[in-house]
Amino acid sequence: MNETHLFYPVSPLDFSDEQININYLKQQLDEFQQWSITQFKHDVDIDILVHLRSSFIDQLLKRLWYYHQIPDHVSSLFKRNHIALIAVGGYGRAELHPLSDIDILILSDFPLTNDLEKKIGNLVRLLWDLHLDIGHSVRTLKTCLQEAKNDITIMTNLIESRIISGNESLLNELRKQIFSDKIWPSPAFYQAKIKEQEERHKQYHSTSYNLEPDLKNSLGGLRDIQIIQWIAIRHFGREFLQKIANFNFLLPEEIEEFKTCRKFLWRIRFALHCVINRYDNRLLFDRQLSIATMLGYSGEGNTPVEKMMHDYYRIAHNITELNQMLLQLFDESILELNPKNKPYDIDEHFQIREKLIDVKDNNIFNKNPVMIMQLFYTILLNPQVIGLYSNTIRQLRSARAKLPKLLCEDPKARELFMLIIKHPDAIKKAILPMHQYGILATYIPGWKNITGMMQFDLFHVYTVDEHTIRLLLELDSLKTESGKQKHPSSSKVFAKLSKPELLIITGLFHDIGKGRHGDHSEIGAHLVADFCHLHQLDIKDIDLIVWLVRSHLLMSITAQSRDLQDPDVIREFIQQVKSKRRLQYLLCLTVADVCATNETLWNSWKQSLMRQLYLTVEHSFDSGIHQIPEQRSIARQHKQEALAILLEQGYNELKIKNFWQDYRVDYFLRYTTEQIVWHAQNLLQHDLMQTLVLVNSDPYHGGSEIFIYSPDKPYLFATTCNVLNMHNLNIHDALIITNKKGFALDTFIVLEPNGRTVQQDRHYGIVTALEKALQHPIYKGSRIKPPKQRLRSFSVPTQINFLSAFNDNQTYMELIALDRPGLLACVGEVFADLDLSLSSAKIATIGEHIEDLFILTDKNSKALNDNTCQKLRESIITAIDSMN
Repeated sequence: MNETHLFYPVSPLDFSDEQININYLKQQLDEFQQWSITQFKHDVDIDILVHLRSSFIDQLLKRLWYYHQIPDHVSSLFKRNHIALIAVGGYGRAELHPLSDIDILILSDFPLTNDLEKKIGNLVRLLWDLHLDIGHSVRTLKTCLQEAKNDITIMTNLIESRIISGNESLLNELRKQIFSDKIWPSPAFYQAKIKEQEERHKQYHSTSYNLEPDLKNSLGGLRDIQIIQWIAIRHFGREFLQKIANFNFLLPEEIEEFKTCRKFLWRIRFALHCVINRYDNRLLFDRQLSIATMLGYSGEGNTPVEKMMHDYYRIAHNITELNQMLLQLFDESILELNPKNKPYDIDEHFQIREKLIDVKDNNIFNKNPVMIMQLFYTILLNPQVIGLYSNTIRQLRSARAKLPKLLCEDPKARELFMLIIKHPDAIKKAILPMHQYGILATYIPGWKNITGMMQFDLFHVYTVDEHTIRLLLELDSLKTESGKQKHPSSSKVFAKLSKPELLIITGLFHDIGKGRHGDHSEIGAHLVADFCHLHQLDIKDIDLIVWLVRSHLLMSITAQSRDLQDPDVIREFIQQVKSKRRLQYLLCLTVADVCATNETLWNSWKQSLMRQLYLTVEHSFDSGIHQIPEQRSIARQHKQEALAILLEQGYNELKIKNFWQDYRVDYFLRYTTEQIVWHAQNLLQHDLMQTLVLVNSDPYHGGSEIFIYSPDKPYLFATTCNVLNMHNLNIHDALIITNKKGFALDTFIVLEPNGRTVQQDRHYGIVTALEKALQHPIYKGSRIKPPKQRLRSFSVPTQINFLSAFNDNQTYMELIALDRPGLLACVGEVFADLDLSLSSAKIATIGEHIEDLFILTDKNSKALNDNTCQKLRESIITAIDSMN
């Protein structure tokens, strides 16, 4: 097939009047759609397909225009008035994808007669009935020009207009007016579009590395290409690419890169429109595999998606560079918005142009690649520099492609790198732009492997390299006022670090082992050890960095998935950390890592867990590692402190002690002094044979604390989880205690879906619902529901792991499964069915899946035997997977 001469065999211009009916036209549109998709699957050039669809719609509209007998002009008493059907916007560029909007303008130089209004109305209704996404406007020339003057969006649509049918002189007059200086002259148009782009980028987190990007609007998307087109068309006219080349704003190879990038995005967008039913430009997870397969990416599991997205991020990065470079050139050389101040020298190699750094010799990086590192160090030494000049960007792009080896292999480059990371502004003013311009990949071994690497889950919302840079920015924020407010404890610790630059190296390498076979933490530890030795770091600093990379998940796992009230948990953590110095660095790294993974992850509950673990371990280091109190000692202390507070408040000592006679040691061990006091204050005034539900108005450790006092029964945990799920609350922690009289004293820490504590006005409804459910004599049962729509594209096999327990009389069960409503209640039912006792639960939702920890005993308060563990595993997997 000769793609250059590809054509569709049916022309709507040949349709007879009898064929102009909804059924026939729908059939023709469907057949053209299927033909287009078939051609796409046979790798026909996407440019041809996009323009062919536009041509087909042109012919259809022209035929319908004639069918409805809309004339090119209408004669009045004094003159001939004109009317025209005009394509605008993307359709005006003759670019239509399968689900693209078809924007048309019906333009006249006179108010329409009733007869014309009726004909045009019939035309538009027919187009709607055909389910074409028509965006239409009917305007006179005068009105059109006025609206364009008032609205930059209308102006933008009009500059790409072209005639479909009617009187072309009317379009010529429109173009003449809108390309005059009376309506959005080039400087004003440029400024408006730049502001528009900045606002759009902010909406998409100012990064092209979101894992579900919008092909049009994300950074590095089609809009970033189109804004170049719009500004250039407004200034040069429609033949802008040729004129840009003549002005030396783009080199020939850059023009080709421009076209290649657009073609790549067009192919993904075309495939996206083939697999969805309604217009959308988002590469959502549930669409990515179908699109990748259609585009010819192959491999097992999610490999096709990862390959496709890796290519996407590379293209988006290139578009961003071209966009930035061209907009600078438009600013300075074409539109002359800035005063033409002469550049002034910084040193013999670099100069400043309007606060942007520029090279004095365009061949400097090719002659001496170490000058690339010198460039970023020079930026740090000159606070007035706010970015890179377009010429410098171009020279960096050229030089990085020609480097024969990694820059870190040069001793002088290593010296400059160490100077860079020790500078207080290193992260924002050097490391960040080094990442943006692809220089980290030319310096750090292994960085190229994680550039644009996505992870197919809902936990990591950025690519590995983007997450790493965001981790460094989070570390940097610990020095700022906003960072101190967000992370008060971590900020204080960060301020005490003697060598914060060690965290920069740690951060750069903490995930660099991803995508390789094996434990990424171990792989990263080996890579960073080599890197540190190459840079001749002190041996103690190397040991710290290597340990941090190897153990960067230790604190988050311990805080979120282990029982922090258990001295054995703390003791094991201390044995792994070994020193207060390690603890301090690990806290800062962990907080930054969590915050940089997903903006929704960090909340007051996680913050409280990190702080609790840090302060407990810090106290142990300060007082001596071996002075960790035993369980009975901790329980005795909590009980004595609570008694003292209650006596101060006027409670009777004998009454308190009699009340506590029914409480075992584990109650005083696992509850804090403040919680014990709160319970006593309410229970001493309550009928102890009746259920009591409380919601603490003073959130405990950043989460809303729900306390339940109730006769213990088999399905109590399941009942509670069911009610909390119906109130759309996320359970993060559960503590299950039973006193000697068989009453449960259970606590659930919950948060709203947005990570905030429960609003005060919701407390009464939650308490009432729990009391009613708990007092019901028969457990109604719950039903685990299928995963939500967004989660169904993920495959998370249900796993049950039995972990080593610190207490020989307990069993630690870890559950990993796809998240879905009702899951906890379902698990609680299994525990009750098998007559198991739950003493504690840690609930962690990691994107699309859960990783929960349950501490269990059998009916004799002993650890589960092998047979019970096997039965428990089978029962939970059966219960959960039955709803897949």
